[in-house]
Amino acid sequence: MLPRSSLLLSIALVALLSLTSCAPQQPLSSVRGGQYKTVSLDPDITAPERYVYRDLAGKRSRGMFGGLIGLAIGAASEGPGFRRFDAAASRAPVDVRVLLRREIEGALRSSELLKLVSTNGDSAMRIEILAYGVAPVSGRQLGGVITAKATLTDRSGKTVWQKSEWANSETSAMLTDIEQNPSLWPRMAREAAAGLARKLILYTSATERSVSPTSM
Repeated sequence: MLPRSSLLLSIALVALLSLTSCAPQQPLSSVRGGQYKTVSLDPDITAPERYVYRDLAGKRSRGMFGGLIGLAIGAASEGPGFRRFDAAASRAPVDVRVLLRREIEGALRSSELLKLVSTNGDSAMRIEILAYGVAPVSGRQLGGVITAKATLTDRSGKTVWQKSEWANSETSAMLTDIEQNPSLWPRMAREAAAGLARKLILYTSATERSVSPTSM
């Protein structure tokens, strides 16, 4: 069984990520051509202290029982898998903030929507990582998943644009494969970060916010 504190944290994360809106989200290109020409990226990217682990057994439990009971049973059933993944991931640690910042900076430069400056931009972008970890992305195979929110503010601090997205890695593997080759975890995290940056910055059409596999 998971410790009570870990169980409550898991339930809280699932509840948070499940509160998603179906309202269309406008792309960053919607602010193009206005008064904002430059953007500075807030270096303080926030992220949870711990990653999320989801597997097929927990997903089925949440779907079967529903509500808080399903969340509790799902989290408890994932406990052994979490400990195995945690042991493997600790051998190949990942700083998800650094990964996502690098990808966001690259996406901003390639988009040419707003010129990226180090300080004193017409606008400022803040990134909040809501959850990250691994979840089923191909049957029983696990892949890296990151959920984040980007917020653009003007010089007065007023929000002028906001978007929440998630992305998963192209690489997927069984938990036993990750245990045997822990370097799979950093690869998954890098791919998920790259995919998330594309969704947040480069996509030019309105999208609807969807539920990340980490919240299933």
